[in-house]
Amino acid sequence: MGDRVWQVPQDQFVATWNGSETLAEASARLKELVGGNVPGWSALQRAQELRRSGVELKKLVRAVPLSAVS
Repeated sequence: MGDRVWQVPQDQFVATWNGSETLAEASARLKELVGGNVPGWSALQRAQELRRSGVELKKLVRAVPLSAVS
């Protein structure tokens, strides 16, 4: 399920991310692009990797804090 976010071409991912106000909105828009669920954690992971490679992405607001994983 989390691998769907990688199906979105980088330019579309960046445009979708930067055009969203919240992580939930970005996930919903990415879901429309791939035709399936895109969890917020997977979108965050891809965004983090893109930032590491020098791509500029805006910071999105999280409506609800991520739960700690044990």
